[in-house]
Amino acid sequence: MRKYVIGRLKEFEMSTLVLVLFLSASGLLAIYSIEVHHTSSSNYLLRQSVWVTLGLGLFFVGYLAPRKVIHNLSYIAYAAGILLLLIPIGINRGAGVNRWISFGSYGVQPSEFMKILLLIALARYFADHKRSLSAIRELMTPFAMTMVPTALVLMQPDLGTALVYFGTFIVVIFWAGIRPLYFFLLLAPVISMLAAFQTLSFFLWMGLIIVILYFGNLPFWTKIFNFSINVGLGGITNLLWALLKPYQQQRILSLIDSESDPLGAGYQVSQSLTAFGAGGPFGKGLGEGTQTQLKFLPEQHTDFIMTVIGEEFGFIGVMIVITLFYLLIARLVNQAYSSKYRFDSVILIGFASVLLFHVFVNLGMIAGIMPVTGIPLPYISYGGSFMVTTMIFAGLSTNMATSGRAAR
Repeated sequence: MRKYVIGRLKEFEMSTLVLVLFLSASGLLAIYSIEVHHTSSSNYLLRQSVWVTLGLGLFFVGYLAPRKVIHNLSYIAYAAGILLLLIPIGINRGAGVNRWISFGSYGVQPSEFMKILLLIALARYFADHKRSLSAIRELMTPFAMTMVPTALVLMQPDLGTALVYFGTFIVVIFWAGIRPLYFFLLLAPVISMLAAFQTLSFFLWMGLIIVILYFGNLPFWTKIFNFSINVGLGGITNLLWALLKPYQQQRILSLIDSESDPLGAGYQVSQSLTAFGAGGPFGKGLGEGTQTQLKFLPEQHTDFIMTVIGEEFGFIGVMIVITLFYLLIARLVNQAYSSKYRFDSVILIGFASVLLFHVFVNLGMIAGIMPVTGIPLPYISYGGSFMVTTMIFAGLSTNMATSGRAAR
């Protein structure tokens, strides 16, 4: 074991860890700025420092874990993750939000760790079966594996994390080689539901589906089934809309018109845009942002932490952070493309998709072009479970990227 650890450390490649450290330092600096003129019992900076330190330790656990062990335990870990998702629902039954398992003043969010467990389970499935994805039925098992945790997370409710699960599944099956027609058929129901909010767009979309199904190389009854699914989901969109919580409905409406609720769902977005505008090209300086220091923006240390960077470090600071994310995601995609093993490749592209989804939605959220869904910014937003999860992800990705250079 000692020989194995020494060998793995000798071949350790620093680039991913360096990028992660720079991003984490950016988050700590922003949290420090939030607290620099305020005394708070929350001690966000101290707590986040602890999570970063713990996460770095778990980074190396993920890196040093033998690939065969990760592969062999993936389904067991996935099952354990499903059980963990059930605990908050059972403990907090009847409460409005059931996302955390509490230990005194600390809480653990199992849905964050499930992002890792789901991805590893999908990687094993596609690696073991070596599917060519030439038939829809070959997608049923991974689709079910994804929808079980997605449904449980929606019950908590946590729409943002559920979208991360489903988005990861879409990217993974695309990377695994799904036929373009099947890829379209998987995405079509989601678009049908969105199109159903406007009658003309819905009928135009149904017309496009009819054309694609007509020319698609599919059995007749499969075409009928897929068309029926899309029409049916479009028909029940209004019912599903009624099932959303009022705050979820308002967030979506505020995306269309941020002035519809300027003191509610639209308030965060309007204050966020004000902070970005006030920052200018170079920012107001550390601890000098008025929107930040006067607490005009709620939850500025979590989902809206990028506004702190924008106001106090300006356009330049924002672009530095975005460039760091670009370098990290591009590196993961390149490593996935170069990997010799499908298991490793799926984990690498899956982690890249999780990062990209979080960055894209979070930045879109604070810019007012996407609904406020509670998606944090990786390595920068305050939060223990999310920080630890992304650190483990980074360690696993570094592990998978060097799989061809070490005897396992």
